[in-house]
Parts: sequence; C-alpha cells; structure tokens
Amino acid sequence: MTKESTLSAVEQVPEEENEEQMKQDRSPKTMTKRLFLMVDKLFYKAQNPPDKVAEAVRGVVQLRDIPFSERFDCKLDLLYVPRRDGTKYPVVFEIHGGGFSAGDKAFRIYHCLNIAKRSGAMVVNVNHPLGPEATCPQPMQCLVDAFNWVMANADRYRLDTDRMMVTGDSSGAYYAAMLAMLPDNPALQKAYGEMHGRFGSAVYICGVFDVADSLKHRLPFGITTGVCIDISGRKPKDLATWDYMPYMSPVDFVTPAHPKAMVVYAAKDFFCKGQAETLLAKLRAAGVECAEYGSKRFADNHAFAINTNSRAARQAREQIYAYMETFCRG
Repeated sequence: MTKESTLSAVEQVPEEENEEQMKQDRSPKTMTKRLFLMVDKLFYKAQNPPDKVAEAVRGVVQLRDIPFSERFDCKLDLLYVPRRDGTKYPVVFEIHGGGFSAGDKAFRIYHCLNIAKRSGAMVVNVNHPLGPEATCPQPMQCLVDAFNWVMANADRYRLDTDRMMVTGDSSGAYYAAMLAMLPDNPALQKAYGEMHGRFGSAVYICGVFDVADSLKHRLPFGITTGVCIDISGRKPKDLATWDYMPYMSPVDFVTPAHPKAMVVYAAKDFFCKGQAETLLAKLRAAGVECAEYGSKRFADNHAFAINTNSRAARQAREQIYAYMETFCRG
C-alpha cells in the first residue's frame, strides 16, 4: 500500500536496511555486489545525516513504495512540499547509484528531501532491478515504465510534464543519460522501449557515460569484470558478440535535441575518469546548453558530491540544487 506521511525522521528514514535491501542481502552476490553493498552501509549516515534529515523532513509529504510496472517488482516514492494554490508541480526524476548491483532509493532520501524543498518539484525517487540477478535491458526497461507511469498519472498528482528533469549519480547518472537520450534515438527505443514524453533538463553526477572505456581499466578486487557481469551477465571477453553492446554508452547517442544539462564530475575519478569531460564536449559540439562542476582533488573522487561532506561536495550540492531550482521555478 502507498504510505503518506510527514512524520518523524526515524519513521521516514530507517537506518537499517529496508525491505528491498533485505531482499538483496538474501540474494546470490558477486564479489562486486558485496563490495557495493558494503559501500552502501558505510556511507549511509554520510549521505543521510540523522540530524539534518530530521530537519529536512519537516513539511515534506512522502508517498512511499508505489508500484509502477506490471513487468518489474520495483517501487517509487513521491516527495513534495504541498502547494495550496492549485498550480502544477515540476518533476525531478531521481535514480540512485550503486555500481549497477547495489543501492536503493532509501539511500537518497536526504538528497530528495533537499530537492523537494529547494526546487518545489515533485521528486520521483525510483528503484530499478539490480545486477547480476537483472541485467541489460531490464533496468532500462523498468525505468522507462517508471517514466511512463509518471506521465500516465500526471493529472492525478498535478504534474507539469513540460517541466521535467532527470538526475542520478554514478550508475544512476548512466541511466539518467540514457533516458534523456532515448526519445531522439530510434535504436535506443527499439532496445529499451518508448517513453511517452521527454525530459527538459538533466543533472548527471559522476556518471558512467562510456561503458566500453570503463571496461578497459583493470581495477582492484576484480571490480571491472564484476561490474561487466552485473550489467550484462557476461565477462568482458564476450561483449563483442553481445546484441546490446552497441546500445550501452550514452556518449554514442548525443544529439542537438538533448535537454540542457549540468554535469558534475571528479577529474581524477578512479572508475570513469575523463568520461564526463568527453560527454560535455559532445553536448557542446551539438549546441546543447551545459553547466558543469568539476573537482580536481583526488580525495573528491567518484560520486563525491553524494558520498562526502568535503568543501567541494558542499559546493557541488549547492550548485546542483540552485540549478534545479532555476529550472523548476522558471
């Protein structure tokens, strides 16, 4: 059942795993999945400081665990500050990161509360299937279902479908970029399904934008091979003959119709170094309006804007929320 609440932070944001996370913990795991599940637990309080969540939750309505797909057993949350004037809510569609195999919408609750308060938007905080149990194309197909659910329920929730933004971090930024590019690329529509609308803006935080490039880099603990298996169900050596490989990398699908975007990146990112800069160059070459925030400190590494509270992370978050506010409030 859908749960509506503006109650305490303890009720809204349990520090232990939620039901979905518990299901993950009982499922078979690759070493990479185990690593990213550990990262989730390690950074939970940094991402969701209890005292700040307790303050941020005040005045925000949360509709929890809404099913949106007949094909996938995933749910979404809606977060918003009620409008008393009857005007429509712009939409911010948030996709969590987690290395394609971990993460959960519960880990982005503080981020989503801030978005709702700063932007005045209806924040759609969505889950999607995770690897290695679910591999491409299932996560993208699920997210297309979530987007189409939003479109189909726009009147019910007073949503402004002409003012919609997509955002995500790490693997979530990858999926956000794919969704932003899908409406203008028939090949992506054939692979993942048709969206019944489009986004007008995007914010990408430390995203993976070139899958082939990421899989060239050998990382400790077998991360490269593990991520490959979690995404595709295949080892890197088997990707050349994989039917979906031509449709995996957002950098290959930039068009002039891409929504205006903000790209946040770590210049020394251990996993996808240089990919954000490549995407920015392609977007600008296509005439797309872009903003950016990049940190050159090694300590500000992958997904730093979400996972840490460094000076650069605070600056990045402030610019992210200001960018969202400008788009949503017009």
